[in-house]
Amino acid sequence: MAVVHAENPRVRDRLAELGLSVEAIEDALRRAEAERSFCTPLDPVSLPGNIFWGRTIRFLRETCIAEGWTSASPSNVPLLVAPSGDFAITASSGSADTGYAALTPSTRYPKGNAVMKRVEANRQLLLFGERDAEPERQDVGDGIPTWFLLYHHARTDQGTRLHAELSFPNAPGNRGKISSWHERIILPWIDFEGFTPFVEDIDDQGGIDIPIERLS
Repeated sequence: MAVVHAENPRVRDRLAELGLSVEAIEDALRRAEAERSFCTPLDPVSLPGNIFWGRTIRFLRETCIAEGWTSASPSNVPLLVAPSGDFAITASSGSADTGYAALTPSTRYPKGNAVMKRVEANRQLLLFGERDAEPERQDVGDGIPTWFLLYHHARTDQGTRLHAELSFPNAPGNRGKISSWHERIILPWIDFEGFTPFVEDIDDQGGIDIPIERLS
């Protein structure tokens, strides 16, 4: 059973423990949405999702690096690494359950091997506790727990509502999607009047890390 923080004082307190704030995350999401909104139906269907995903990561990095966070991309997984180096954050589009405390979301699309290795590292941490630093680690951000900033665009009568949560996965899900969570921090939704969601948005999580399955 996941620990869920959904009410304002608990959400803010837990984010503060991680060195974050509702305002910092919301600012990055709003800026990413502003850039996504320049897309039109004439753009490739993947472009709005890629823009929103990429700009969310970029704007979080821009905001947090001033506070001592660092940027890293081990195995092409873009991360924001905490000043302590003890954990990292990445971003991903989520299912329609994203941002609802009573529901259990998943990532919207399957993830590749590099992302799933990070989820497995989370599982190992929860099972066995903290381990000594690994001397063979080559890339900054490798082998540390990873939180996921999940987001989902929903259509409303006025435009678009963006749901989001910062959540810690504890096991790989089925068919490459992440759907099991140890802890979830539900963020306030954001309404964008007049903006229409692109229902076929996809993100490019993991760069060239493409999941491949053998056909049976």
